Amino acid sequence: MSFFYRTNCLIFFLSFSLSLFAEEPTNTKKVENPGSKLSNEETKGRRIQIQNDSIFEPPLQKQTPEPDKDFSLKKENGAKYFTFYPGVQANLTDLTIVSSTGSRAVMMDDQRMDQNLSFLYDLKSQEWQMGDSWGLFILNRNVNFRQSKQKITDITATNMSSSEGESGSSNRSSPIKQYKNQDLGTETYGSYHMLLPAIYYGKKGNDKFRIGLGLGYSKVNIQGTADFNDGNGYFANLMVFSGGRNLDERIDNIGRYSLLNNGNIDGDPYRAYLLSNLSYGNNLEALGAYTLIKGDVNPKTINPLLALYYAQTTGNNLSPLELYALLTLGIGRVNSSTNYAKSFYFFWEIPIGSINWRLGLGGPFYAQNGYKISFSTVEMSFYMPIEF
Repeated sequence: MSFFYRTNCLIFFLSFSLSLFAEEPTNTKKVENPGSKLSNEETKGRRIQIQNDSIFEPPLQKQTPEPDKDFSLKKENGAKYFTFYPGVQANLTDLTIVSSTGSRAVMMDDQRMDQNLSFLYDLKSQEWQMGDSWGLFILNRNVNFRQSKQKITDITATNMSSSEGESGSSNRSSPIKQYKNQDLGTETYGSYHMLLPAIYYGKKGNDKFRIGLGLGYSKVNIQGTADFNDGNGYFANLMVFSGGRNLDERIDNIGRYSLLNNGNIDGDPYRAYLLSNLSYGNNLEALGAYTLIKGDVNPKTINPLLALYYAQTTGNNLSPLELYALLTLGIGRVNSSTNYAKSFYFFWEIPIGSINWRLGLGGPFYAQNGYKISFSTVEMSFYMPIEF
């Protein structure tokens, strides 16, 4: 009985001991698992962060330059063939005509913007650069002009300057002439086209500053009327006409005087023949009809007082065409054209964004049938170079 009891106690003790032994690893696992689980998550998080930093770092890309926002047709190295200059220009053009006898007419524009502003359509060849700062090109320059005033002596101002000079100094021998621009009813108009090899100082390209000079030839066309007697054309004709002894001699005198002094620049042979024999046959009437048909004379130049004088002096024996012919001889006729006028042009160009600003000075000059003709033009223009 005691043996059975001891056996049961031993079995109970062993069962209790095994249960205690089995619970210890469980408790240890429960204690260690939380710490090991946190360390594993931290390790995984660091690995993901390292992988993200290495994987998602954006690669370096080449930055392309942004296009220029300004609209421009200029090329960096200039035009390959030629450049077209569309734009606007303001020209102040003076025309001087001197006859073989020394009489002259200086035609001036009236300096109004509506008269002087015009379109610009110049052409320029490609540029040939010589070194860093010098180059050559060929320029085609085109100018339209119109002058409606004349530069004449201001008698009042001249006399005043003479009086002041005499009161201030006794050594003054002659007065200083003073001039003014006056509307005499005369007008000249036309155009000239210059072809100039030009040398410039500046870098290559229309987007660079440059200053230069061109020398070449021009095609010139002039039409209109001018007073070759310093604003006293009508008075001079009256003096010449009144010097004859009879009507035929008076008509011949005024015809020859007009031929020599009042302009036959283009050498019109028919007009020259009529003026040299004005009293012969119907030449005076033929001159009136010829002048009327060609439209050479501006009606503004017809002086009604002079018409009354001629009518009374001739006893009203002149026909309307003959009277018209005499009235047109008081003002010179200016018709001239040539293809070989020597020319020069000094210019200064400054680029302003997509456009260019240019200041120029020059013009053609030539001689024809004993007359010396010269232009002086000051130009300011804005244009957009279009390169081809």
